[in-house]
Amino acid sequence: MLVTLDEGSKLEEKILASWVGIVLYIVLVTYVGIKYYTRIKSVSDFVVAGRTLGFWITWGTILATWFCSGTSLGGAQMTYLFGLRGVVMDPIASALAVIFFGLFFATKLRRLRYITVSDFFRYRYGPEMEIASAIVQILGYIGWIGGLLLAYSVVFQILLGFGVETGLYLATLITIFYTTLGGMFAVALLDYIRVLIFWIAMWVGLYYAFAYIGGTSILFEKLQADAFSILPGKNYEYLGYVGLFGILYYVASWINQPLGSIACQDLVQRGLSAKDEKTSSRAAIAAGVSYWIIGLTGGALYGLIARVMFPSLDKPEMAMPMVVLQSAPAWAFALFTVGLLATIMSSADSAALIPSSLFVRNILPYIKQVSEDRAVRIMRVTVVVGTLGALWIALYLPHIYFLTQMAWYMMMFVQTIPFIMGIYWKKANKIGAIAQAVFNIVMWIALGSYFYGQTGDVWAAFYMPGPIIMPLGLIVFIITSLLTQQISPPKELKELPA
Repeated sequence: MLVTLDEGSKLEEKILASWVGIVLYIVLVTYVGIKYYTRIKSVSDFVVAGRTLGFWITWGTILATWFCSGTSLGGAQMTYLFGLRGVVMDPIASALAVIFFGLFFATKLRRLRYITVSDFFRYRYGPEMEIASAIVQILGYIGWIGGLLLAYSVVFQILLGFGVETGLYLATLITIFYTTLGGMFAVALLDYIRVLIFWIAMWVGLYYAFAYIGGTSILFEKLQADAFSILPGKNYEYLGYVGLFGILYYVASWINQPLGSIACQDLVQRGLSAKDEKTSSRAAIAAGVSYWIIGLTGGALYGLIARVMFPSLDKPEMAMPMVVLQSAPAWAFALFTVGLLATIMSSADSAALIPSSLFVRNILPYIKQVSEDRAVRIMRVTVVVGTLGALWIALYLPHIYFLTQMAWYMMMFVQTIPFIMGIYWKKANKIGAIAQAVFNIVMWIALGSYFYGQTGDVWAAFYMPGPIIMPLGLIVFIITSLLTQQISPPKELKELPA
């Protein structure tokens, strides 16, 4: 039977405390944005904070960017529905992208002193791959912003009583304001603060939740052992699919996120913002390990607790806030609300910064050459335009958020193999990169259509082909590159001046 929530004055007290906390947090965000406005003198300042970030700020901004509403609210929802195997995709596998980046890519990219990941594709493969990389990422990140604005709205609706549109408008204004003012300087510092706020809020919430249900041992008493397994179930069952489909879905959950994210601008940008190569590498590795910890405790564990507290929850996506709302006092609930909004904001500002960075740095120069001062102004304008575009998606086409998830896989199919091979294989060339991108996209559409016909599930159909396509795409890339060395000589990576 569903546990009833506190009513009347106690609930009103929690809502009021949450309002106070949010107002104080917005004041802090405003102060940081204004403070760093005058420090933005160049594109490098706006996009990679002048490459000045130390270990702790770099660690914090990577971790905060990776940890978003999908990890917290989504992680709790997935463990409520499927147990720990529901979070194999995120955070268990997705943390590998950050760790792999720190181990194998951060040092090399930071040494090259690029500003965007699309710079890598320009110097290694030429303008065709640079523009393709920029376009698929711009599309993906604008859609991601729309999804994050919707996450804002959900929190405002449930916790603060806002309507959908009011929550979306407020979230948009906040995101535009401090991202436009302070650029990466403000984003990075606020990300670090957000990590600390949510980490404290998470542990406080868990303390009261476990006290409410009677301790950690209750989880093992009330839940079946299968809830704690990350392996496929009987007959290779995974998230409702069995046999070959279950295996493909499971393997895809382990590889799609690490491969798809390792060459994306949000991660690369933070590695490039570090003050030196060692800082970039070590901060990324530490952030990946920390992500496992905060993702499993600050999202997944709440879903297991919700199974005990609310066995028949109608809206599993609200499992996490329902646990805290039910068990914590007003001040702890206010801290949790601020922490939850902070995690959403940490991803929203990063996503808002990226389309403008890629447009001005990697597309605009082919249209018109502009000065550094004017480039910064254009970036600020395009932050506003991109975020307003995301607001339009969130208001009128929320189903498009599903399509933006497809954009992430398009990033993987277009740029992951050329990115990895471009760093570690000297014979990688432009024709090989283009050939594998075309092959991967065509195969993705064909296999996705086939799997959709078999399953009727669009998400699963376009997610499952990854383990099949990526090895074949690698073969196409290698063979094509080897056969076209004479007509398309490989380019060496160019190190930019300090």
